[in-house]
Amino acid sequence: MGERRKAGQNVPGNNGKFFPEDSNGNIIEGTYDTPVGEVRVKKLQKAKHYDVISMARAMNDNFAQRTKELFEPEVEAVKEATESGIYVSLRPNRPPHDDQDCIRVNASGRCFCSHLLKEHTSFTKNRNVPCAKDNCKCKRFMYAPGRPEEFGEFWLRKRRDFDPKAYRMKCSCKHTHEEHECYPSPYRCRAKGCGCSAFNSASVCAACDMHWQDHDTVFETEQERKQAGRQIREDWLPFSELPALRDIAVTGVDNPNVETLADALPPSMRDKLTQSKDRPALPPR
Repeated sequence: MGERRKAGQNVPGNNGKFFPEDSNGNIIEGTYDTPVGEVRVKKLQKAKHYDVISMARAMNDNFAQRTKELFEPEVEAVKEATESGIYVSLRPNRPPHDDQDCIRVNASGRCFCSHLLKEHTSFTKNRNVPCAKDNCKCKRFMYAPGRPEEFGEFWLRKRRDFDPKAYRMKCSCKHTHEEHECYPSPYRCRAKGCGCSAFNSASVCAACDMHWQDHDTVFETEQERKQAGRQIREDWLPFSELPALRDIAVTGVDNPNVETLADALPPSMRDKLTQSKDRPALPPR
């Protein structure tokens, strides 16, 4: 990627700038040696269309695949909800923010108690969904963000020693949710010598900028969501208001053709999402 250069205000040819610039004031593409290590600068290209997708493409390598990986758990949650009729989401617990779902939760979502949703009892009308594991005190499923991007810690993945499987949401006391009591509220810390009496997330939600304790995990039937005017089925997919970006999140392919999109969708969603003014009807299977 470009030639290797030295960065610094005193480097000949940089004209007093830390990074050399072209006649338009843009940093010249290349790999730079800096006092803090190697820095790579990509060439800036004007987007053909001023829209969110063009900008995201320009700023991210492997944009389509990375988008799919980021939203795959939520797409899976939509598929499960469409089949079961039960919708699970993490949602702010006070207005006006409670009109949105911050995170769609699937069966592999982790509870504050450390066990997965599928390790809890089945959904019933009382909405509690307690843990089914022996000796667990958990009285109701409370989703705990399982990936750093969900609660504004996307930078953690850049660490060489980061283990995504070991990631757990932390309290401001620096101990994870698994080191706190899962019952009763407000979930005091069990770590030796820690005087923390209540769990307060150290990070905030990427969707609403609020702390974990300002959210509830909500279980709803499809009919309840419909009556409340909330999205259901394919309309609940990430970026449903931006079909082109939605299709990328579902398939991992930039501008997927109709067959690729159909293969990524459950049968109940295929007809509606694969037919539009820009696409031919889905061929019979």
